[in-house]
Amino acid sequence: MTSQRQGLDTSLEENRRMDFRRKLLKINECLGAKDVEALKFLCRDWLSPKKLEKSGSALEIFEQLLAEEQLSEEDPFLLAELLFIIRQKSLLRHLRYSKEQVQSSLPAQRRVPLFRNLLYELSEDLDSENLRSMIFLLPNVFPKTEMTSLSFLAHLEKQDLIGEDNLTTLEDLCKTVAPNLLKKIEKYKTEKS
Repeated sequence: MTSQRQGLDTSLEENRRMDFRRKLLKINECLGAKDVEALKFLCRDWLSPKKLEKSGSALEIFEQLLAEEQLSEEDPFLLAELLFIIRQKSLLRHLRYSKEQVQSSLPAQRRVPLFRNLLYELSEDLDSENLRSMIFLLPNVFPKTEMTSLSFLAHLEKQDLIGEDNLTTLEDLCKTVAPNLLKKIEKYKTEKS
């Protein structure tokens, strides 16, 4: 009887794992290239830049998060939080979450650092004209390649020009080019302290 029960438990576990992977597959099918770029940016604190660079789909990012034990069928909250941040709230249903549940759970269960979230929010509000102006203000900092607002902010971070406790460059850029974004930075400073 015991070996039968173990076989049944193993089978149930495999079914749960497969069911969770099916959900990840469905979520992946609904995400576009811009969403994948956002996920890569938001996962920089858990996954190596090299691995993220090679990821061409959300599925590959999910696979890495599973391998790093940041995501599991028992605890899919990180993915729910990521979907919430990138404004793909309709996909939360695949994880059996509602927008309200994620929002109310964030204060206690937040996994995406406030700083990373701030940068993502700023990137969403930076239009192409503001981005060009900011790049213009820092002529020797950026490679001569096309940049998105996310790659721009990631590059500033990589060059140690901005950080969790180092927002001076970002504030100066915003004061000059997009003063409306300063409110988000102030909000971040308040939440952080």
